[in-house]
Amino acid sequence: MSDYLAFIDESGNHDLATEKTGASNYFIVLAVIIPAEQKLNLELSIEKIRKKYFNFGEIKSNKLNNERRIRIINEISDLDFKFYAVCIDKSRIIKDSGLQYKKSFIKFTNGLLYNQLFKSIKNITIYADGHGDSYFVNSFSDYIKKNHAPDLFFESKIEIVDSKSQILVQLADFLVGTTAKLYEEKVYGDVRDSFLRFIQNKRIRIDEWPPKFETELTANSSSNAIDSQISNISLHRASEFLKKNFNSFDLEIEIQYATLSYLLFRARFPFEKIFTSTNEILDHLKEQGFNEITKQYLRSNVIAKLRDHDVVIASSTKGYKIPASYSDMIGFADLVDGIAIPLLSRLKKADEIFSLGSVGEIKLLKEQRFEYLRFIIDNMK
Repeated sequence: MSDYLAFIDESGNHDLATEKTGASNYFIVLAVIIPAEQKLNLELSIEKIRKKYFNFGEIKSNKLNNERRIRIINEISDLDFKFYAVCIDKSRIIKDSGLQYKKSFIKFTNGLLYNQLFKSIKNITIYADGHGDSYFVNSFSDYIKKNHAPDLFFESKIEIVDSKSQILVQLADFLVGTTAKLYEEKVYGDVRDSFLRFIQNKRIRIDEWPPKFETELTANSSSNAIDSQISNISLHRASEFLKKNFNSFDLEIEIQYATLSYLLFRARFPFEKIFTSTNEILDHLKEQGFNEITKQYLRSNVIAKLRDHDVVIASSTKGYKIPASYSDMIGFADLVDGIAIPLLSRLKKADEIFSLGSVGEIKLLKEQRFEYLRFIIDNMK
């Protein structure tokens, strides 16, 4: 029996001509992921909500107005489930590529999600809503099994199901529809904030493909040209790391990728202008299966290594963020100045005390290993 279950649905259409009436800007594939033993309880809870709001029909996200959607959100917020999604920006796909064809598009975009699920979770059964006619459903299933099947050490499988008979696929429909409202920018103000808080609390991760967080995704709405430049440069650097490491199997890189994806999500939907705390990042990593990450590891092996890869991450006493303004970087510089300069000054003073007390015999900073440190201290005013 599988340890975990995933229930998949999608939002949007395959048409790459996003300027057409009715064409979505994004195509989103989403998987609700739960431990197998939680299935029955979650099904019973969602079934009650289905009967209350949809009577004899399925849960269909596209049938909901904002007020009704928020009522449902309030009822399911405390239920025990999480989701992972892949969001496809269709405007960035080459129009005459093979992805212009519906079957190729569906297979490829769904494959991005399946690949991550099989790579990350051992012993998982995936329930996916059927697509189109029986021929396509069968060919899609064969494609996934051929191209995204786990290795011999995993006991995972795929089941193509009818959403009418699988209530948790209907839950995925509700979640992917709500997520699409945010990406398609169809909600504003308090309604947008309500949707966003819910999605933030329930998502494990949302991967954007092709990975890009540049000018058009700028989190900063300021008219200040310097702020916009800082935001764009920071997002571009983060984008480069994500593109390079999208399918990495290196554990440390995977942890860095998961951390950066989270910070970028906060930058993309900044309904609160706040830093992300260390504890919040650790909780996020734990939800993705990285259970043994300490604060020290996060600082030294994640944030520091990301910065070594030219990713710009601002720090403050409140946590971390992708900088979106000049003031973010000034705050980061202030933090470094407040820590590094006093520490260097104290080290310099200690070196002088030992040098004088030993009549020049003890010279700590003359060690070869401290060449750069000595250069900095010698040039301090």
